[in-house]
Amino acid sequence: MSLSRRSFIKSTALLGGGLAIGFNLSACSKSQPYPNMNATALQPNAFLQVTASGDVVLQLHKVEMGQGVYTGLTTLAAEELKMDPALIKVEHAEFHPDFRDPEFYVMITGGSSSARLSYQPLREAAATVAALLKAAAAQQLDVSESTLSLRDGRIVHVNGDISFADVIATARTLPAPAAVTLTSPQDFQYIGRVNQRLDAIDKVTGNSQFGIDVTYPEALTAVMLRSPSFGGKATSFDAVAALAKPGVKSVINVDGAIAVIAQTYWQAKQAASAVTVTWGKGPLAGVSSESLRAERHTLIETKSGKNVEEEGEQSAAVGELIEALYDVPYLAHATMEPMNAVAVVTDESIEIWTGNQSPDIALSAIADATGHRREQIRIHNQMLGGGFGRRIMPDYLIEAARIAQLSGYPIKLVWSREDDMRGDYYRPNSSVKMSATIDGNTVTSLQAKVAAPSIMGQFVGAVTNTLLPQWLPNALHPQIGNLAASSDPAATEGLVHTDYDFPYKRTDYVMQETSVPIGYWRSVGHSQNGFFMESFIDELAARTKQDPLQFRLDHLPADSSRRRVLEELRVKADWGNPVKGQFQGLAVHESFQTMVGQCVSVSIEANKINVHSVVCVVDCGLAINPDIVTAQMEGGIVFALTAALKGDITIMDGAVQQSNFHDYELLRMNESPDIVVHIMENASSPTGVGEPGVPPLAPALANAVFAATGQRLRQLPLKLV
Repeated sequence: MSLSRRSFIKSTALLGGGLAIGFNLSACSKSQPYPNMNATALQPNAFLQVTASGDVVLQLHKVEMGQGVYTGLTTLAAEELKMDPALIKVEHAEFHPDFRDPEFYVMITGGSSSARLSYQPLREAAATVAALLKAAAAQQLDVSESTLSLRDGRIVHVNGDISFADVIATARTLPAPAAVTLTSPQDFQYIGRVNQRLDAIDKVTGNSQFGIDVTYPEALTAVMLRSPSFGGKATSFDAVAALAKPGVKSVINVDGAIAVIAQTYWQAKQAASAVTVTWGKGPLAGVSSESLRAERHTLIETKSGKNVEEEGEQSAAVGELIEALYDVPYLAHATMEPMNAVAVVTDESIEIWTGNQSPDIALSAIADATGHRREQIRIHNQMLGGGFGRRIMPDYLIEAARIAQLSGYPIKLVWSREDDMRGDYYRPNSSVKMSATIDGNTVTSLQAKVAAPSIMGQFVGAVTNTLLPQWLPNALHPQIGNLAASSDPAATEGLVHTDYDFPYKRTDYVMQETSVPIGYWRSVGHSQNGFFMESFIDELAARTKQDPLQFRLDHLPADSSRRRVLEELRVKADWGNPVKGQFQGLAVHESFQTMVGQCVSVSIEANKINVHSVVCVVDCGLAINPDIVTAQMEGGIVFALTAALKGDITIMDGAVQQSNFHDYELLRMNESPDIVVHIMENASSPTGVGEPGVPPLAPALANAVFAATGQRLRQLPLKLV
């Protein structure tokens, strides 16, 4: 089989935080039964079921990891069923082909796509159920459907009402309508309204079940000892002392790592410290963060790389050349809930309870690792205590399944915080040389040359067995990873396709080859490229002695969403009139089809950056639940502020130096600024909100620091000298 790079790119779909190959997985088909099918229930599609007792059950095909899909997607169904969202029962969906995204081609939660890609299909699914219920009621009551309406689980007619349960038997005999009419926006009762999150009470009372809460009869707990160096494996180990500890059942080698199995986590963790392991050095022996950074700088100066975008005529790039070199470090996801899974393995089946963002990918990965078939494996998803892209990867599920398979015990695998910090798939380190030409006070060109490792190259290499048909030869998988690597859109997203108008624009990408595990981190390439672009735009405004906000407006089309957000931000942040002793900086960035502008106010005391307030304006289409949009902007700002001021994963001799929150700090309560969020009115379909709040924060903060001190900080985390 011949697969050209062009063919590969054409057969892939990429949206920010996810990649999927455009093939159907060979083990699955559309004939797979709908989830939780019941012979007495009405279930015309995979998403919704009405039980014989009249309960409406939604299969939540996107995982809830704090971003609000539990409430948001339930609200979409509730709107068409004309019932309070709180009346719908929500179940975490197991894999089904109908849950695969039309853009990703896999069942996955990522790329801030949940609301956008579910807005139409989920409403249509609910409208289909509503149409069947009304048709059945009309038949039983011998009335016209036009005289019927739905209200909170009941069908209202001229003489009273009947319950959904009263018509289920009849509804099951009716064919699904070929087309349905969706509720007009002017008639929305729930979409666009601020409603309490449906998962809020259970979360604050401790009733929500996360992966780490799952118990299984007679399950033992496992902890893993892994090489401190990336890619290293155990060459030998001595577990005599560990096996003598209370509660310890077994210590085994699992694919080059050592699993300690005991009755409880504490027993396993204590015993693990008594195991002596000899580790082989991994492929990054001798490699450090600084050496990788120096290599990127050399690549920028010596390699032409791949031209990703070129607009305008290069001859227009006249005037004085301005250059600036920017850098960002590796970052950990640092989810509140460390990785974990419960696995029960027999010769015929595997069952796993966990929180994971891509059960579709995980099913195939577990099958590959254990020798089971996909259809023999079930993944029961739970609430996720944070994901941010980390839980797209199935490594911890594979570990749990392999420990259970090799030991013969039901296993609960729990990672420690140290495991999590040192065994992550990190936000890539990245460098860029931003350059421009200035003729008088006119910017005549804007160029960016990025040097960074390829997330796609690693991701495709790790999951080709998952994403590609099993009939493809194994030898083809590395070739596909190599084809993907040099064309990784994540490396330059946020730099390319900007609506800033300059006579000449160009972006180039030079791939840095490294085997440090990297992955999708909240807002992916936008997280660093927003910092690069919006910092340099500010530099150009300062160089041409123009107001930073007005400079941006002067280089934007009249119909630009960026312009609308900036003009709103000017008013909401009272731009140009900071509180006495404070200084303002701003940035605006588009990611996941959402435009976000932020204005940060800071003061400086003894070289310490004090962040007082952040004003945020977001244009995200129709806000399904404005309160959740606000919460996601607030969360994204705190997440980004942590990274901008503190985040730094360093590598020494091929190993991560940080281990816990004492040396990979999070923003503390007393450091958190006042945050005000303004949602722009927009009747268009919803766009992303989980990630777009992150990218503008770092540049807005850096620009505020420049306004306060005159120091242009081009490296994260920000540190004054």
